[in-house]
Formats: sequence, structure tokens, C-alpha cells
Amino acid sequence: MDRATTLDAIDLESGRFLVATSSGVASLDAPVATCPGWDVAHLVNHLGAIYSRVTLVLSSLRTVAPDRSELPAAPTGEAILRWFAEQQAAMLRALETTDDDTRVWNFTRESPGPASFWARRMTHETLIHRVDVELALGFIPAPPVPAVATDTVTEFLELFVPRFRDRLEGDLAGPIHLDATDVPSGEWTLDPRSGQFSVSRGGEKADVTLRGSAFELACWIWGRRPTEQLHVAGDPGIADAFQKVVRT
Repeated sequence: MDRATTLDAIDLESGRFLVATSSGVASLDAPVATCPGWDVAHLVNHLGAIYSRVTLVLSSLRTVAPDRSELPAAPTGEAILRWFAEQQAAMLRALETTDDDTRVWNFTRESPGPASFWARRMTHETLIHRVDVELALGFIPAPPVPAVATDTVTEFLELFVPRFRDRLEGDLAGPIHLDATDVPSGEWTLDPRSGQFSVSRGGEKADVTLRGSAFELACWIWGRRPTEQLHVAGDPGIADAFQKVVRT
């Protein structure tokens, strides 16, 4: 995605998150089923704390991880919503004013890396947690533009699947094909058979194919949508095994 699309997506998704939490439909004590053990207040604290860390990294051009003690503590009660809005606005300013190529800290082995890492990461972090809070409060989550949802899938496969590579190689019985029906180039194949778990773009032969919109696939790969809510051709147990590994 280009810079303008990414920044617009963060602005939109963080705004949707704030609107949902301020809706009055349920209290901050409402449980968030997609984040077991959390309530809405915990989710607001979590995302706001991430925003404040990103703001600190970008505004001070940090090349090492900031200490937690440097981050502002969230207040309790309804005041946490105003605090979240402040963290949101500060992070958006930092993202807008930091050149994409500026090298700053991130949590990968390639740190420090380009600041554009954080714009992309915050797009998808915010989208998935917006889904979390809307589901918790009884809303039907609206999809983002397909390009954003497609990159949510791609980023997960690039950034997070490597953390589970060993387990996926051992636990998956065969390859999985993902087919985003609303995006011409939205196809991925996850293959554990080669002895080294691999991900490719395209429609290689697989033991199970999951079809849905890019947003539905993004929610599935993040464990926010069960396999049976997609169009499944082949062995759904392989897809369920993938979700079990990446959600533990």
C-alpha cells in the first residue's frame, strides 16, 4: 500500500475503534471474546499503549526499544477514552511527520528499519482490534477497502508466521490455499511439505482452499473468524490446525 492509503486507513480504523468504545452500547467492563480474559477497557489500554510507544519511537527517532517506564499510564474509568484519543492523535502526527525511510527501532530481527514498518503495522493492529471491540459490543464489523484487508493477510504471513514455522511444519497435514474473491491478486498458498514451511503468492494445488473476501480471510488468519464461516473446499481440519497454532 502507498503512504496515503496507509495513513488514511489508520485514521479511519482508529476513529472507528474510538466510536465503538464511546457508543454506550456496553460498558468498558464488557468481555472481549476474541481476546480471552480481556474486557473493553483492557483493549483500549492495550492499543493506546502501543500508540504511545510508536509515537515515542518516531518522535525521538529511537533505534533501541523504549522502556515501559517512559510511556504514559492510562487512567481508569471513562477517562481512558479521552486518553486513548490523545494517544491516537499524537501517533498520527508522528507517522505523518516522519519520513518513511528514517531508520528506527522495531521488534523484528531487522531492527532498526524504515519507519514505514510502523505505519503498516499500526494499520493492521488497529483494524483487528477494531473488529475485536465491535464484536464485543454487538456490532457487525464493516470491511476496510480490499487493498487494506489484502495487506493484513500478507503482513501476517510475512511477519508472524515465521514465529510459528517449526510448529506449522509439524502440525499441518498439508498445504492451505487462501483465495480472496474480491481481489484479483489475492491468493496465497501455505505449504509445510517442503521441509521448510513456505508461503507463496498464487493458487498452487492445496489440500484445503478457503475462499472469502479479503476481509473475511484477514479475520480468519487472525483467529477472529472460524473456518466454517468461509467457503471451504477440502479438509477443514488443516485450516483449523493452522488457527490453533498461531493463536497459542
